[in-house]
Amino acid sequence: MGKRNSVTTRDIAEKAGVSQSTVSMILSKKKNVSFSEETREKVLAAAEALGYKKPVRKPPVPDRSLSGTIIVLCPVISNGYYSRIVQAVIERGHDLGYTVLTAVTFRDPDRENDYFRLFSENELTGVISLYPLTRYTEANALARRIPVISIGDKPEGIRFDSIELDSRKQGLLMARHLTGLGHKRIAFISPPVVKKEISRTRRLEGIREGLMEAGLDPSAAELYCPSQKAWAAYPHTGAEYQAGYDMTMKALSSGTMATAFVGNNDDIALGILAALSDKGFRVPEDFSAAGFDNALLSSMPAISLTSVEHSAYRKGMKSVDLLHEKRLNRNAGTRENLIIRLEYEP
Repeated sequence: MGKRNSVTTRDIAEKAGVSQSTVSMILSKKKNVSFSEETREKVLAAAEALGYKKPVRKPPVPDRSLSGTIIVLCPVISNGYYSRIVQAVIERGHDLGYTVLTAVTFRDPDRENDYFRLFSENELTGVISLYPLTRYTEANALARRIPVISIGDKPEGIRFDSIELDSRKQGLLMARHLTGLGHKRIAFISPPVVKKEISRTRRLEGIREGLMEAGLDPSAAELYCPSQKAWAAYPHTGAEYQAGYDMTMKALSSGTMATAFVGNNDDIALGILAALSDKGFRVPEDFSAAGFDNALLSSMPAISLTSVEHSAYRKGMKSVDLLHEKRLNRNAGTRENLIIRLEYEP
């Protein structure tokens, strides 16, 4: 019989006079089990005497079955802005021979983490995120393995490519439009304005900047948003529309002096229009109403909502082009340590 190439736990068990399972648990430092100090020392001494070396696990080889796949990380699918980008990614991806899969996170950091673990086990063409990720440290780690592109307001700390959206500029553009119409107070209706949701805070900043530019007090921008707890209670589908409706009702009942209502996006603005209509007000005769994203519904003749366009479709197409270029460079053996930053003007 040929000599074995390595010492096994069975060899150690025979030399120490204990069971193989005892050896395995002691060497692996298994929790919630205990052995006498004498038994532990016997096992460790036998392992050392026999020259036992703990097996080194090889890192898993990434699965290449999805090598021609692009993953889109999306907070929700029901919002028209995100669905337009996803549509553009799918169309452009199809043109270039890629499969596109969409992963919905509902902005849940734990879901993000679960997806990052899954992505790291596969060799993907790339990942496109449509919103500022909470787990950006993990996203940076993923980006060292596969291309990651962020679409939207770029959070501080990310170390990968971005197609940016400067929401401050959009807010400023909106404020200039409304003050030009003679409005002196603006009600900004939004989901919770918190630090990590960059677009909400920056749109509000832009509106306040526009009011100051017009010689008005920035506090003339009134903020109405549900609490985090109330927001979490909304169903994912239709949450923004309902928040727009509810917060407009709250503003009206509290005696707001605002003459213009601005939604953080067009879904919220549609809720604003519904609330104003239910209260018997007319737009634009009694109040002005506006939103951001230039969703398809906003251009319908019966709605005709004022909205800010920021190239959602073009950004989706461009994100696929960037991933395609990176894949071609990778296949050609070219590695560039460049972080690409693009920005479309609203």
